[in-house]
Formats: sequence, C-alpha cells, structure tokens
Amino acid sequence: MPPSTLRKRVIFTQGGKGGVAKTEVAVSLASWYAEQGIEPALLDLDIENSDKGGLRTFLPAAKPFDLHEHGTLDEFLSACDDGDSPVVLADMGAGAGKATYDWFENAADIAAELGIQFTAIGVTTNEASSVQAILRWAEHLQDSVDYLIVLNEMRRPRCEFEYWHDEPRVQEFVRAFSPNVMRMDSRVEEFQAELRNQSLTLEQIAEGRVEDPFFRLTKNKVRAIRYQRTLFAGFDEARQILLP
Repeated sequence: MPPSTLRKRVIFTQGGKGGVAKTEVAVSLASWYAEQGIEPALLDLDIENSDKGGLRTFLPAAKPFDLHEHGTLDEFLSACDDGDSPVVLADMGAGAGKATYDWFENAADIAAELGIQFTAIGVTTNEASSVQAILRWAEHLQDSVDYLIVLNEMRRPRCEFEYWHDEPRVQEFVRAFSPNVMRMDSRVEEFQAELRNQSLTLEQIAEGRVEDPFFRLTKNKVRAIRYQRTLFAGFDEARQILLP
C-alpha cells in the first residue's frame, strides 16, 4: 500500500498533568466512534492507574500497554493490525519523560510510512501547568501528529482560560500547528464523583442502562445527555482528524 494512503488513525491522549479528564474524554470519544459505526481498538497506556481510573476501568476491552517495556513498538504496530477497525484509541496516564517522547516520535515516523496517522488529544483546565504540558508535547511531536485541544471548563474556579488565550507560546503553537480546539462544559462535582466511583460512562447513564438510584434521577440522566452532546459536537467539528 502506498505511504500516501491513510489506512488507520491512532488517537492518543497526551500524558500531561493528572486529573484534567483525559480518560473521560477518551471514554466519550469511544462512544462517539460507536455512533459513526466504528469500534476502535482500545489501548490503556495508564498502567499505574488502571485500577483507579484508567481506560480499562470504564471500558474493560481496553488492552493494557506499557510503553517502557522492550519491543513495545513492534507490539504497538501489531495492535494496529489487530482486527478490522480503522481507529486505535489509546489513553495515557499523567506525566511523561524523554523516553516517552522519543517513543512517540519514533512510532509516528514509522507509522507514517505505513499509512498510519496520529492525532494527539491535549486536555487542559484553566491551570497554567496543564497548558504547559501540552506545549511540552508539541515541542517533541511537532508536525508529526494532528492536534485536538480540549478546554475543560471546571466549575471552581470559573474558567476563562486566560493562560491559554494570552500566553505567547500558545499563540506560537496555534500558528504553527493549527490545532482543532473544542470546549468541554463544566460538570456538577457530585455527578462527576459518582461517575468515577462507579466506573460508569455517560452513554450508560444517558441510555438508562444503570440501576443506581442517583443516576436514575431524571436530572442526572439529562445531565449525562447534555454533557455527552456537548462533547459529541466538539468531536463532530474535529472529525477530519479523528476519522481515517
């Protein structure tokens, strides 16, 4: 197959600051793919946190994957070939070092020759540190990937994303790589806590596939529908870099 023929898309959440909702975005993205008639291959790269909130907690079909083990590039490419899905969705834990950056640089270069394109999802709150994590990744990945940035609006303190809008390095990043940018609505804290504690997805709640009294309340079902619709609208806007 000629290198110019895109046959697979690999989506991965950038491993930046913890607690910014990377896994939440990945779980909802898997539901969005289902609406497109696509069942993505799922990889859980957050090995250390897999029992507390990694992708496998919400989507048990996700395959655990440790980037630091020997031979993982071959294993990763094998995962890309495993099954008929044109999409691989990988969720990464917080933190990254030179070894992780180098791994993704090598993987993106080799994958491009095989017709595999990467999309990096950077999720940020209003905190400068989470924005800086996205910029550190971009310094290493450059234009070897497409970028989707999710501005995660937290209820406290109120998010205006001053650092994102005013920081010169962010403006340089936007000019250089033209990332797709979407907004993630603020969520009720009690709702979010129960969602994590019970390892449930917005899709399960929206479709009434839960027995828990809290999530069977009409107001919480409506919240799940609204939160999911907002995310899906953002994914729809970025579908060019989410679909093969």
